[in-house]
Amino acid sequence: MITLLQINKAINDRIKSALVGTDFSSAPIMAEDVSEPIIRPGLKVGIESSTNRKFNFKCREKNLTCSIYFFAKDRYKYKIDNAKMQEIIETAFLEDLEVEEGFYMPIETVESETADTVLVCSFDLYAVELLPDTDTSEPMEQLNYKEVEE
Repeated sequence: MITLLQINKAINDRIKSALVGTDFSSAPIMAEDVSEPIIRPGLKVGIESSTNRKFNFKCREKNLTCSIYFFAKDRYKYKIDNAKMQEIIETAFLEDLEVEEGFYMPIETVESETADTVLVCSFDLYAVELLPDTDTSEPMEQLNYKEVEE
C-alpha cells in the first residue's frame, strides 16, 4: 500500500526535477515546520488533509490535498519570483504523479494563490488501491452444482 511518505517523496522529486536549470535550482525543500529565519528562496511541501475510506471489501480509497509553499528570495519584492515559481510548479504538476513504478495518482487542477507574500500551490490527489488479502480460510476445491429443471 502507498504511504504518505512515499507520496511526499514523489512530490519532492517532481519539484527537484522541475527546478533543474532554473533560477531556483539551488532552492531547498524544507523538511520541517517553517520557523524564522526562513531560507529564501525555499520551498515546503505539506499534505494538508487526507481521507481514507473503504471503497469496497477489497479496496481502499485515498483523497489528499497537497500544498507547495514558496518563499521568494526577497519578502518585500516577491511578485516576479512568485510568478516564475508558479509557472514552474503548475507546469510540473500537469501530469499525473508517479508514486512508485507503475502507480500513478491523477492531478486534475493546480490552484495557486499568494498569501502574506508566500506562493501557495495546491492540488488534490486520488487513488484506489487493493487492500492486503487477510482471508485465512481455505479456498473451495470444487463446487458441484446441479441445475433443477422445472
